[in-house]
Amino acid sequence: MNAALRRSLGRAWVLALLVPGLVWADEVAESVPAPLAPVSVQALEAEAEATAAAATSSVPWYQHIKQAARAYGVDVHLLQAVVAVESNFDANAVSRSGAIGLMQIMPATAAGYIGLRGTSQSLRLQLQDPSINVHAGALYLRDLLDTFSSRVDLALAAYNAGSGNVRKAGNRVPKNGETPQFVSKVTSLYSSLKAAAQSAEAKAANAVKASEEAVLSPGQPVFAPQ
Repeated sequence: MNAALRRSLGRAWVLALLVPGLVWADEVAESVPAPLAPVSVQALEAEAEATAAAATSSVPWYQHIKQAARAYGVDVHLLQAVVAVESNFDANAVSRSGAIGLMQIMPATAAGYIGLRGTSQSLRLQLQDPSINVHAGALYLRDLLDTFSSRVDLALAAYNAGSGNVRKAGNRVPKNGETPQFVSKVTSLYSSLKAAAQSAEAKAANAVKASEEAVLSPGQPVFAPQ
């Protein structure tokens, strides 16, 4: 999907969040009870996966972060790291420069780039909605990743300082201001979150393998053959 089409679809998605009573397809799917099944390898796999996901799903606003990451093809751990560094998961955070919400988005960016409409006050209220804020920020970050050839460091620098300043620095992280520290904090946390998730996945895989072996391997005879 090219950047222009992704941006168009992303704008429609973010604006759709403003429609009262909107139900996400994922939420509909999750609300349908799973059919009962006998204990099997598949059931053991599902249990192991649920255990591995438990720590991650307890992160504040994780469902919004996961949906936005999936929608725009941004690594969920990267998006989570940006939210953590930008606002420490405070949906009501407002910076001295006027950036708002979980991903600290400026109302001008929301109006000009994302396409949100309204007065200054209504834009601020919209950006305090975690779902709108995270989707808007993820869409913006996705576009920056496309702009800078998937260079995470440059996309983060542009998210913090603007694309123009990254260009002026020769397509490098600008050395002045808070940007180098921001990029360092986010990339460090991103690496830690990704490593922790990979460790959890490995443990889950080992648990599944052990469960499969316990279910499929024949039992030992009680008496040795004569």
